[in-house]
Amino acid sequence: LRSLGYTGGGEDDFADEGSGRNRRGRADWLHTNAINYNPELDQIALSAKNFSEIWIIDHSTTTEEAASHKGGKSGKGGDLLYRWGNPWAYKSGTIANKKLVDQHDVRWIPRGHPGTGHLMAFNNGPGREYSSIIEIQAPMNADGEYILNDDGTYGPEELAWEYTADPQTDFYSGHISGATRMPN
Repeated sequence: LRSLGYTGGGEDDFADEGSGRNRRGRADWLHTNAINYNPELDQIALSAKNFSEIWIIDHSTTTEEAASHKGGKSGKGGDLLYRWGNPWAYKSGTIANKKLVDQHDVRWIPRGHPGTGHLMAFNNGPGREYSSIIEIQAPMNADGEYILNDDGTYGPEELAWEYTADPQTDFYSGHISGATRMPN
């Protein structure tokens, strides 16, 4: 993996000038910056920042099942049940299909709040120079399985809700950040 640039150390280590901190180049190639558990679905949502994607996995798998493609409530072991935000990352779209840009803080919206059961994330937006808060409703069938479109991507195509400033550049954070849906 080092030859591909996915691990740090050696020449990948560098000092963050002026901060007094050392950083590990590409050692954090996944950079999972949020994890949120949904007890009703027994699933875990993850924010995979460097992929610009939200991933959902089955919490009910054993360690052995998670190392395979079978097991757990989903029957899919450790495989991703759902992924959204950047189909280009798994060769099912182009860069133009990318909806997330270095997002943080994915979470399911809790009961009693507008959008209950939907996913919400802070979409940082480096490169476009504005941030947004997005809400999506991950499409599921009657059996509770996430729907894979014919083109190999997961929906939705449209956001359930989005916040941006007017003008958009008045709301921007290039790193970290989060948002919480309030009951009102």
